[in-house]
Amino acid sequence: MQTLTAAALDIPRHIGFIADGNRRWAQLHGTTAEDGFRQGAVAVHQTLERCRALGVQAASVFLMSERNFGRSEDEVAALVDVIVDLLNTEAAASTGPLRVLTQNSGSYAIPDRLLNAIEHARTSTANRTGMTVCLGIGYDGRADIRQAVTQALRAGDYHPAQELPLGDYLSTRGLPDLDLIVRTSGERRLSAFLLWQSADATIHFDDRLWPDFDADALVEALTVHAAQTRTYGR
Repeated sequence: MQTLTAAALDIPRHIGFIADGNRRWAQLHGTTAEDGFRQGAVAVHQTLERCRALGVQAASVFLMSERNFGRSEDEVAALVDVIVDLLNTEAAASTGPLRVLTQNSGSYAIPDRLLNAIEHARTSTANRTGMTVCLGIGYDGRADIRQAVTQALRAGDYHPAQELPLGDYLSTRGLPDLDLIVRTSGERRLSAFLLWQSADATIHFDDRLWPDFDADALVEALTVHAAQTRTYGR
């Protein structure tokens, strides 16, 4: 494993991870999709721990889109079981608040056990002051923007001559925008993950499947980010 410290590189304030490739990992290893999801959950926990050790302010992980609830009943049940266990693990381990990014349009029924785990994770970590963890469960970035626009337009202090303060109404309000997004499994797309918040982010695509995302993979992503020159159009 390569050695990396906050002093060695410009550590991002906010990193997003699109945790893709769990099912393909399971197929390659001749095991079940649930085993792939569980190995992916281990990688989520380890990655969050590494981000904390580096002094990252916020880390967001895309676990499940709303459309994923449309998969087979057995697969959704297995994925929900793994996410419930992960929420309980991270609620116990997190040094800061744990947020769940979700847009429940009503198109799919969300199991009560998942809703209860989400509520427990939120309330039990709300007063912690360390790294904020955001878990995308049933999340859609376009829906996030739509609801933020609606709320901003309804705000009593909004004036048409001003720029809409969308950041105050997004699901990540109060957090810095993403500096770095990492997507695993070799796919080259964002899949509607934190679209507004990623406007100036470095995007790093990693061919590893998510359960194989380890400390070296994180170092590689941070090295790519550190090599970028960000001028913000100036």
